[in-house]
Amino acid sequence: MEQEDVLQAVIIADSFDIRFAPITKDIPRALMPVANRPLLEYTLHFLVAAGIQEIFVFCCAHANKIIKYLNDTGWTSDKAPCQVTTQVSEDSLSPGDALRLIYDRSLIRTDFVLVMGDLVSTINLQPIIQQHKQRRLKDKVTVMTMLFREAAPRHHTRSSDDDVVLVTERDTNRVLHYQMVDGQSKLDLPLDLFSDQSDLDIRYNLLDCHVSVCSPQVPQLFADNFDYQTRNDFVRGILVHEEIMGNQVQAHVVTDEYAARVSSPPMYDAVSKDILQRWTYPLVPDNRLSSQEQEGFYTLRRHHVYRGKDVFLDHDSVLEENVVIGPGTRIGSHTTISNSVIGQNCVIGDNVSLEGAYLWDNVTVGSSCSLTQCIVCSGVTIADRVVVEPSCVLALNVVVGPDVHLPAGTRVSLHPMQTPGAEDDFQEPTETVQHQTYQPDRIGTEGKGYIWEGDDDQDSLVAAMWGLRLEQEDSSSEESEESSEEEDNLDEENSPPDDIRIFYTEVLDSMQRAIEENINADNLILEINSSKYAYNISMQELNVCVVRCVLESAHIRASLMATASEYLAALKPLLQPMKGLLKNYIRNSESQQDCLMALEEYFGTHLNISAVLVSVLNFLYNEDILEEDSILKWYRHTAPSSNVPQKAQQQVRTAATKFIQWLQEAEEESEEDSD
Repeated sequence: MEQEDVLQAVIIADSFDIRFAPITKDIPRALMPVANRPLLEYTLHFLVAAGIQEIFVFCCAHANKIIKYLNDTGWTSDKAPCQVTTQVSEDSLSPGDALRLIYDRSLIRTDFVLVMGDLVSTINLQPIIQQHKQRRLKDKVTVMTMLFREAAPRHHTRSSDDDVVLVTERDTNRVLHYQMVDGQSKLDLPLDLFSDQSDLDIRYNLLDCHVSVCSPQVPQLFADNFDYQTRNDFVRGILVHEEIMGNQVQAHVVTDEYAARVSSPPMYDAVSKDILQRWTYPLVPDNRLSSQEQEGFYTLRRHHVYRGKDVFLDHDSVLEENVVIGPGTRIGSHTTISNSVIGQNCVIGDNVSLEGAYLWDNVTVGSSCSLTQCIVCSGVTIADRVVVEPSCVLALNVVVGPDVHLPAGTRVSLHPMQTPGAEDDFQEPTETVQHQTYQPDRIGTEGKGYIWEGDDDQDSLVAAMWGLRLEQEDSSSEESEESSEEEDNLDEENSPPDDIRIFYTEVLDSMQRAIEENINADNLILEINSSKYAYNISMQELNVCVVRCVLESAHIRASLMATASEYLAALKPLLQPMKGLLKNYIRNSESQQDCLMALEEYFGTHLNISAVLVSVLNFLYNEDILEEDSILKWYRHTAPSSNVPQKAQQQVRTAATKFIQWLQEAEEESEEDSD
């Protein structure tokens, strides 16, 4: 078989978010068990069923665990149904970075399938791949075919994060407009859609499967444009530049087949129930998917009850409906279980009620406990008389009880919650440091674990994320206390006079309106200048304010608790429209230092996203807003008068080191060429 005939696929086995924190401190999302199978197993079998012969699994966080799993399960052996290799990069912050690495390593030779490592799907890809190839034979402009599944707006497998309005050309299914809803009740569509096309389909009844059939030039397009951090960025970029570049995106809609991503706790619950109710057949517990799984591992009973081998169930206990009981599990008397998954070798006591509970392997639940709609990870021990309310998460090896009541949304982990600026949740965890004390009044006298607190102001986010509050907890350790004191002092030092504060608010409001209403940069500059004269603001204050407002606008769009990758995804679409505004004010060496001071202050107070600084500096340098000499001068000399503490200043410069090294290397090469 010729190389160009080999069907290839890329699995992005990193979520680049913290929606499953604190679970993902110990295990990547791709290896989380769903109906007692690792998520990655579903994705791999989906691709094998499509005839894929070569799969590249991109790993970032917990790469060693993914590699070990693939080796242990035989996916990397010669007997595997296809060739599976891993590609590791610990520095990547987004799927776009992953595809740029794929391009740099020259791995893609032909059309390929792009999926995330948390996909469960039964779609027959083979005819869709063939249609994509035939279309490209006729017209090379098609670079991607996106897959969608028909699903009503409130369908249980439609994630609110992926709500999309799609406009296509009716005859060809060419995508003309792709817009995320983001909770809005009203959307504005470009007028030229209706003036240029007479026969359109405008659809809001589609679920984005996050399955894409791509042409070989897709990785190169990602490499050529750093703005493309996600597939959504890529699609919007292709549509915006279609007339210039000539590239097109197609849509393929399926109706009777299944596809959904386990992208959040609500989706974990929804997909698990679909698997138990056999909507995902043949991807069901009683069906053997590989030689690694034992024949007859599970038997199917009435009401979608799946029992593994060597299960002991007391005759007084009841398995109502939609239940999986893993092999070797023991269940006591007078226990009721419904809509739940229990892993292998678990021990469930007497008089226990499990409703919508997901227990992984080797979990122990004492007597007289009640667990409702929660995730209980492997090795957890729940002592007697514990009540776990909906939306709770107990991470690996936690101990809770006895005689405690966990309120809705409680998250407990053996890892203390990180203070701002510490390692991101999707990175490899450092060794657990037990410098904090457990809270026996909250998790029981035998309890082992730390409660991850949330902010009461984020109730809507909590509800949307099934109780997983993404805010970060103030640690009680000396280091975090020191950090908190620094931040408190910083807030006080950064509190501007009333005129500056009011001016900043007005500029931020004007900028938000300009973004939402697509107002021309010249009009925005007029508004800002008018406010400047009204409040007698100096040019230095103006320059700092404008740069900070651009950065904060992205934070508003992404949420204040966004990870670095989420913040970068929100910032990138804003930088290009704001380029004219920044060039208007950042004109000379003095204003460039003002700009750099604003960057330092902003990222110094938001250290958890400081990794994004490299991308911002790269953009400002490439657009000739910042000069090399100004950047190097700022990097080499910390400002004693800066509002940012010395420690934070150093952390910001550490985040910029990679860009500085690139600048210096480019300068040395230029000097060698001139010689």
